[in-house]
Amino acid sequence: MDYQNIFSSNAKKMKSSKIRELMKYASMPDVISFSGGIPDPQHFPYQAVSEIIQKWDDKKAQVAMQYGTTTGYPPLVNNLKKRMENLKNINLSGQDLMITSGGQQALFLVSRIFVDPNDCILVEGPSFIGGIAAFLSHQANPIEIPLEDDGINLTILEDKLKECQEKNIKIKFLYTIPNFQNPGGVTLSQEKRKKLYDLSLKYNLVILEDDPYGDLFFEGTPQDYQPIKALGNEAPIIYISSFSKILSPGLRLGWCVADHELIEKMALAKQSVDACSQSYGQIIANDYLEKNIIDDYVETMKKIYKHKKEFMVEEIKKYFPLSVKYTNPNGGFFIYLTLPDKISSEALFKKVIEKNVAFVTGDPFHIDKVEADKHIRLAYSNSSEEQIKEGIKIIGETIKSML
Repeated sequence: MDYQNIFSSNAKKMKSSKIRELMKYASMPDVISFSGGIPDPQHFPYQAVSEIIQKWDDKKAQVAMQYGTTTGYPPLVNNLKKRMENLKNINLSGQDLMITSGGQQALFLVSRIFVDPNDCILVEGPSFIGGIAAFLSHQANPIEIPLEDDGINLTILEDKLKECQEKNIKIKFLYTIPNFQNPGGVTLSQEKRKKLYDLSLKYNLVILEDDPYGDLFFEGTPQDYQPIKALGNEAPIIYISSFSKILSPGLRLGWCVADHELIEKMALAKQSVDACSQSYGQIIANDYLEKNIIDDYVETMKKIYKHKKEFMVEEIKKYFPLSVKYTNPNGGFFIYLTLPDKISSEALFKKVIEKNVAFVTGDPFHIDKVEADKHIRLAYSNSSEEQIKEGIKIIGETIKSML
């Protein structure tokens, strides 16, 4: 059977994520992998989750193993609403919250309700590969707006908005990761958050705010990393977050906060995708919130990830040439590096993988492929000190040899 003749146009454009292909190296013996932005599994709250499940009565166990509602387990929805109001200062008047099967599904559902083939959207350059993949799966036309040290370049953004307005081109939404951006590691300044909110009002621009790392800050207080959505509900802002970094990615649970009309439409889209997110994980997550386990766990992981980040930065300073530029994030999982002129990230990867070290090249994070080959992303979240020391030394010495 020649399936190419009957594949949809969407299917024909699908290709494997470069990160997923590189992740195969992470499971190979003796490979030091800085590829996957995954939590440190040694510190998952196994014991706490086990104790949660053991305390379930028959009624709760039955609910946990049954189908649930499309928008989510009601107690979890309510507890997340309280957390959004108290911790993130998001005003839920006129808003609603829906549980999704990971933050990735929320990105997919937003694409599904907004994007027609060839519709223009705006993304940061670089940006999260999962977001780009969700948008491209709906045949969007992404336009890259470069990042600066304090977040997206607002001058270039407004110029692009004016240009599209003059040409009568509708921008469906702007996708941004404001805290410890993946892969860039930068944080959108509070000043820029206010200006971005104003631009949303001025140009009637929907902002898709993806915040999976916002709780994992190394410096300051929660107020320093408040969502753009906390500035008000007059601007059309969709806020997404996830349990993947603050409980377990294996539960595949995220959530989305937006106005009622958008949540209703996303729920309709979700019904044709998976009908409902898994009840078992939702009840675990709800008990995890109600028993206040989450905050102690997050505080523990912040210290662990901060130490790993600081150790990697020190090793970069020790072994990398000064011509390599790198971000020094205030939270999250990633350091993004700009290589010296004429050093290709693809060529560098081919050399270091021969020495059993892996990272992610810049290619999957950029729409502008010329810019992409100048960069690599290093994830420190799932590496030991020994792995960081050895792996960074190998990458640094390889760059020096290529120079």
